[in-house]
Amino acid sequence: MKSLLKILIVEDSQIFAQGLELLLEQHPLIGRIETVSNFENTLISLRKTPFDIIILDLNFETNEYDGFIIAKKVKQLYPKIKIMILTQHTRISHYERLFKECKVDAYLDKQLGVEETYSAIDSIMKGGKYVDLNISEMLEIESWMKASKRENDVIQLLIDGLTQKEIAEELQISPKTVEVHIRNLFNKFKVKNSIELVAKYVKYKSANRENVEDSIPPFKV
Repeated sequence: MKSLLKILIVEDSQIFAQGLELLLEQHPLIGRIETVSNFENTLISLRKTPFDIIILDLNFETNEYDGFIIAKKVKQLYPKIKIMILTQHTRISHYERLFKECKVDAYLDKQLGVEETYSAIDSIMKGGKYVDLNISEMLEIESWMKASKRENDVIQLLIDGLTQKEIAEELQISPKTVEVHIRNLFNKFKVKNSIELVAKYVKYKSANRENVEDSIPPFKV
């Protein structure tokens, strides 16, 4: 008989942790669930119990550590444990750091449903990596992060409803230069017109919803 999974939830929001635990208890392959709220108790629990999966948040109410530090340390000490990040912080820079540096197994948005959480558990226990749909959509349009300041100025004015001539006047550049910027944006983001370009931009802004200014260290950049 296949042994049931043991899961450790590392989350300092007690309400969220309790709700997640209730949902996970419904999974037929999960046998034991334990919850801790800080780095120290994470390591204590891991020394006592051979957990299969850690479900870890990124942001904690302290300047001493965060989910990145916890994930990296756990993988160093217990490389076979699967680490699933479940967080509201969905940033491209976080994605790259989590998978390349911290070697996590899954990156999930807290806004997803329980069925996708189950799918992620099944996937990583089979040896795969898992990125949920919300984050995948964000990554598909990561080129926005590389757009120049002037290109971002142009797209913002397009959203405001300005014509190319009005954009040129607003930015004090020639209409020809505006046309070149817009053409470059079309090519960069593989769209055919301004309507598609604006739609992709709005989608990007919605995916990157974290307000860095309101974050505590080490999330500030």
